[in-house]
Amino acid sequence: MKKAFLLAEKFLFLTRIADKNAFTLAEVLITLGIIGVVAAMTMPALMNKTRNKELHTAFLKTYSELNQVAGLFKADNGISVADAAADAGLYSESNGLSHGISPSFADKIFSYYKGAKSLTQGGHGTSDGEGGFIAFYSINNLNGMKYSGGVNSGGSDSSFLCDNSAFKNNLTGAIFILNDAPRAGKNGPVICVDINGQKKPNRYGIDYFMFIFTTDGRVIPIGQQHRDNPGGCSSSNGSCNNFNNIGAEYCLNTSSDISKNTSCAYYALTNTHPTEEGKDYWTDFLGEVYSR
Repeated sequence: MKKAFLLAEKFLFLTRIADKNAFTLAEVLITLGIIGVVAAMTMPALMNKTRNKELHTAFLKTYSELNQVAGLFKADNGISVADAAADAGLYSESNGLSHGISPSFADKIFSYYKGAKSLTQGGHGTSDGEGGFIAFYSINNLNGMKYSGGVNSGGSDSSFLCDNSAFKNNLTGAIFILNDAPRAGKNGPVICVDINGQKKPNRYGIDYFMFIFTTDGRVIPIGQQHRDNPGGCSSSNGSCNNFNNIGAEYCLNTSSDISKNTSCAYYALTNTHPTEEGKDYWTDFLGEVYSR
């Protein structure tokens, strides 16, 4: 009996202590509110960091696969993609313009991708049946503004700088499309890649990048120096036939001029900020994009 009484007395003592140390309802609500505010501030940054890490990994995989394709093509054919494309293309010496890549040559390049298949019947969109043009999917500048390629041989409002082959994809889900054939002795064609397919954000410099096949059998990002690079392009409406621009001014996250997004692949590969030393691309530079 005495033991039971002591246990009951001890329980009452501990209960009194707990009551004195307990939080009030107001204190609990304030604490939860603070936690909510902190979470709201940090979650977007954490989500962007995770997404950027996934995109960075996909970018590096894309670059590695492109170089494997270029290497295998040269090994099998004894000639680089660039030189073979010049032979198979329609480059005009008289006006310095290229008129595309033949479907058979494009298929030859993409045959090195296991499981590659065409997503369009050629070109970069379809007719709407009323004389208009429906782009394969919408694409945006790095600053988030919608890009329109204007009228060209493949139709109007193409939304793509590369527009001279059908869209193809591979087993990883990336989407590829080629641009014009190069002049003899020059690098090309340019190949545009959406590294995560039609999944958003579908923006140049985030998940959509430009590379170029080289005369020595490799692939380099647009923006990287090479002795056989074609000349640069300053057009904002996609009317010139290469887009091989060099320099930080061609990877800006504030401009609506699409030619200012063409060399972002170089900075993405080297993971360097285009304009600020000591900062990187996938965290710092794209962080500036998301913060606008």
